[in-house]
Amino acid sequence: MSNGTKDRSGKTPYQTLRERILTLELRPGSVLDEAGLSRQLEVSRTPIREAIIQLIADGLVVREGRSARVAPLDIDDIPPLYDALLISSRMVQRLAAEFRTEADLQIIREKMTLFENAIPSQRGAVLSEANFAFHLAISACANNRYFSEFYERVLIASLRFNRACFSGNVYAVKDTEEHLSVTAEQHRDTLRAIEDKNIEEADRLAVEHHHLARRRLEKVLSMGALSISGKTDLSL
Repeated sequence: MSNGTKDRSGKTPYQTLRERILTLELRPGSVLDEAGLSRQLEVSRTPIREAIIQLIADGLVVREGRSARVAPLDIDDIPPLYDALLISSRMVQRLAAEFRTEADLQIIREKMTLFENAIPSQRGAVLSEANFAFHLAISACANNRYFSEFYERVLIASLRFNRACFSGNVYAVKDTEEHLSVTAEQHRDTLRAIEDKNIEEADRLAVEHHHLARRRLEKVLSMGALSISGKTDLSL
């Protein structure tokens, strides 16, 4: 067993556990057993404990007495979650358009390109992480850590729901291609608005982008394709 901070895959325990939670490999409500995870990942219990603390801060894990469990995923949480996502994304994009620097724009461009390069694979894990990174890059130049921290937390909370929306198993390939094409176009429009310091356009595009994501999630839910309490095929 390694006393280091990385498991045998080369990732930190935090990265590994976060990925397993977001891909639903670790189901909502699953107990995170420190000793078992330590043996499984071949690291000491200290980095496991530190990972759990960070995952609690992210809202992906909850503490129940002496036990830590993967945070529940309740469909009833979707309306308030997406209301919070809409409000925070609008504010973040307005601030980004006002305060961005040339260095900020370069980072946003890089993250946008990473997302576009991932589109042909249609791999949910890669796409959702690339999309997450793009929006975090926008948030980073908003020049307000309180909004940015809240926005990041809401984005993380939405990731498990969003993963279902990128699953080729629950959505036709053609529909997925069209959705991703529109998503990439909206990313480019958003970058352009921020680059031009067009605050009102950045705000409008935040609303448009939010509606795109929410419509897709609602379609997945209407198909009965998203299961959060039992087994479901969300492999990508």
